[in-house]
Amino acid sequence: MSDSVESPTTRFELDAPAAHRIVGAVLGTQGVAKLHAGSFGEVSLLYPGERIAGLKRPNPRDDRHLEVHIVFDVAEQVPVKDVAEGARAAALEACSELSRVDVVVADAISSAFNTNKE
Repeated sequence: MSDSVESPTTRFELDAPAAHRIVGAVLGTQGVAKLHAGSFGEVSLLYPGERIAGLKRPNPRDDRHLEVHIVFDVAEQVPVKDVAEGARAAALEACSELSRVDVVVADAISSAFNTNKE
């Protein structure tokens, strides 16, 4: 019999302020034009009265794993791999409780021709 007592595990919940911090950090990554909400807005986190586009929980029971869907800006002339790694690092830094961040490059644009960030 073990003398150690297991401490209760605190369940992490990704709240709206943390999601906004992640969005801000990812948008600050060179080569990220914007976040992508999916074809029908399915890539979004839903909170009371609010939808945060571009973030998705692959498993609704695991808030420590997050998908970030980005639109790559080719005009920045940064390799897409570096942009994805930068977006991942930014998300992990913005929310240290995350254990895994998958970056999906959902689209690519050139800001040299498209000034619309919406």
